[in-house]
Order: sequence, then C-alpha cells, then structure tokens
Amino acid sequence: MSPANIFYAIILAGAFLAGQSENPVWVILVIAALATVARALDPAAAATRAAQGKKLARALPLMVFNQIIWVNLVFLIGLGIFWALDAPVVALPLWLPILVSAVGLGGAIAVSRKG
Repeated sequence: MSPANIFYAIILAGAFLAGQSENPVWVILVIAALATVARALDPAAAATRAAQGKKLARALPLMVFNQIIWVNLVFLIGLGIFWALDAPVVALPLWLPILVSAVGLGGAIAVSRKG
C-alpha cells in the first residue's frame, strides 16, 4: 500500500467518523472535495491518467463523481453503525471529521510534493 493510499484512507476515515457522529450531509461534499484533490495530486493516479491519454481537466468530472460515491459509501457505513446502536459510538463535534480528512489531505499533498 502506497503512502498516498494510506492518506486517502485517512480521508475516508473522516467520512466514517462523520457518519457515525450523524453529521449533516454537506460534510460528505466537503470530504469528497478533499478526496478529489488528494487523488488529483496522487503521482500513481497521474501516471494512470497519462497512460490513458487523459489530462486532469478531462478526468476531473468522473473523478469528482467517483469520490462522492466512495465518501458517501463510507459515510453510510458509519451512519449504519449509528442507526444500529441508536447512538453514536463516540459523540464528535462537527469539525473533527473534517479535520481528520484535512490531515489526510495534508499528508497526500506532502507525499505528492516529495515525489
């Protein structure tokens, strides 16, 4: 597992925390935007796009859609745990899942800059 994928998993962990804390749905879009930036900067994803002959501008619409799907899925897994237990596992403030995802994005940026 590459460092970029580890930081992407941290971004998705923020989505899980948002779901299990029953945060508003707009948090999904914020975390999906962070995940899209992380994938756009991922060197392995850039190599794959180059091999397919796609530039970032052409791949971006489907990339955004893909990240919304993945973040929503992880959010719903967390929300399912909330629903099954009828209470959050850990009551978290609204800003914490976004902060966890932002830390994952920061790591992904650092890995992409390193090269």
